[in-house]
Amino acid sequence: MCRLWMIAFVAVLCTYLFFRWLPPLEPFSPTLFLTQLLFSPFRTWLAFACFLLGVAANGTLLSIAVTGTMRLLSGRLPRLGQWLLSLAALGHFYWAFQFHWRLAALFFVFSFFYGMMTLRGRQTMPHRWP
Repeated sequence: MCRLWMIAFVAVLCTYLFFRWLPPLEPFSPTLFLTQLLFSPFRTWLAFACFLLGVAANGTLLSIAVTGTMRLLSGRLPRLGQWLLSLAALGHFYWAFQFHWRLAALFFVFSFFYGMMTLRGRQTMPHRWP
C-alpha cells in the first residue's frame, strides 16, 4: 500500500510539473516554442521527463482502477483500499482538464494506453516459480 501511495504522489506531482514547466502553448507559435527549447532546454527536457514518468504512474493507477472495476463487476471483491486510492488519485485529471484540456487529453490517452498494455501483460504472464 505504501508503494501505491508513492505512485499516486508521483502521478500527481509529475502531472503538475509537466504543465508548469512546458513552454507556453496558447496561442501556439513554433518560433516561441523553439526559442524556449533553445534558451531553457533544461526546463523543457524536465517537462518531457515528467511527461514520461507521469504517464507510467498514471497508467499504473488506471490499470489498478480497471482491474478493481472488472473484479467488482464480475462479482468478486476487489482490493478495496487500492481500488479507492487509485480512483481518488486519478481525480487530478479534473484539474488538468481545467488547466489545458488538449494537453490533458493527450496525457490521459497515453496513460490509458500504457495502463491497458500493462493490464494485458498482468493477465497473460505465467506465475513465477520460486
